Formats: sequence, structure tokens, C-alpha cells
Amino acid sequence: MNVLLVDDDRFVIAALQKGIAWESLGFTEVFTAGEINSAKEIINSNKIDLLLSDIDMPHGTGLDLLSFLREHGNKVPTIFLTNYADFSYAQKAIELKSFHYFLKPIDYAELTRIIKKAIKEAYDNDTSESSFYKLDTSDTESAQKALLAYVDEHFKEEISREQLSEMFFFDPDYITKIFKKETGFSYKNYVIEKRLSLAKKLLTETDYSIHDIALHVGYDNYSYFTRLFKKSFGMTPVEFRNQK
Repeated sequence: MNVLLVDDDRFVIAALQKGIAWESLGFTEVFTAGEINSAKEIINSNKIDLLLSDIDMPHGTGLDLLSFLREHGNKVPTIFLTNYADFSYAQKAIELKSFHYFLKPIDYAELTRIIKKAIKEAYDNDTSESSFYKLDTSDTESAQKALLAYVDEHFKEEISREQLSEMFFFDPDYITKIFKKETGFSYKNYVIEKRLSLAKKLLTETDYSIHDIALHVGYDNYSYFTRLFKKSFGMTPVEFRNQK
């Protein structure tokens, strides 16, 4: 079998070449490319059985590469490696039937497990493509990291467990379990904790009005924000600021 590694960072390419025991996995050739045009040339000239690609690259993204391949009927199983827990990236990867969306830094033991799974499912499902390309994130650490990172980036927005469920293919109750296990809070309380911690920082370090701070951290109801703040810290935002 042949594998193609695509990343504009030559150090990542070198690390992937050394970090995965490709021969023991059954790969006889490891091709590399630093951008998608070179990758297309390699794919046009060789049978590629597995594609590992970065997403955010100059001269075209990994998503552009996979879109090109799918448009030309190439169904190579693809694992994306990315630094960004970006829902739009993940959504597009799913639409293009990628096998997995893996967040850097790379855990080589976990990546090896995913590669083995891709090989096995490709072999087992030659006549059942839909099941091969079904995204399986329910038991993967990387998907949980993506969920947590997404919430850390978007906690000021109104996002329900049900919306997260649709984004990351987790059951809403399982999302609660993830947050309890990883943070000690329920999803709702984790968001409150993040918002109020930011509010405390802004009250201490800025002269923004308390109303503006409430809006900034995600609360358009000033009275509700004040009640939450007092419940958590034993004083109102005004009292907290005045104690400086």
C-alpha cells in the first residue's frame, strides 16, 4: 500500500515519516508533498491508499485537495491533521467524507490506531462505502478535544447542547459526561464559569461599564448577569470593582 503525507511544514512531514511505523502497517511507499499541486501530481501518477493532509496551507487547503479528488471519483480514505478546532473545517471534512479529523499536536499512538482502523474498514467495506465513510467520533479523544476547544473559543455565544450534538455527532447527554469528566462542570456551568471568569478579569483590568462587560461575555440581561455574579462570588459586579 501507498500513503501520501501533505503538509507545508517540512518538520511535520519528517515527524510523520518517523513517528509512524509505516512498514509494520503494510505501507511500502510513503509519498510526501508540501502543497496540493504537488499532491495532485503524485496522486495522478500513483495509487494512493491513504491520504494524511494538513488543512490550512498556502496555494490551496487540504479541503480543496479532497474536494478535487472527490469530484474526480477518487475515494481515497483521508485523515486531516490540523491545529484548528474549527467547526467549518470539520463540517466540510464530513461533507467530503473524510475518515477522520485529527487535532495537532499529534499523538502517534492514537494516530496509529486511527490508521489501522482506516485500513481495516477500507478492507472490510469494499462493497459498503457508506459505512466506511461514516464519521466515528463517539469514542475518540481527538473529537472530545475538538469539542472542548470549540466551546473555549465560542463560550460567549449562545450554543445549546443540542447544537453541539449536531456539530460533533455526540449525544447531548454524552456531552454532559465529557464536560463533567474533563472539567468537573456540566456544560451549562462550564460556560457560566468561563463567562464570569472573563467578567472578573475585565472588571479588574479595564474601565468598561459593567453593562458592556455583561454584553461582552454573553449576557444581554444585566440583572441576570448580576445575580449569577453575586451567586458565584458573594458580591455584585459593582461591589467587586469597588474593592480594587
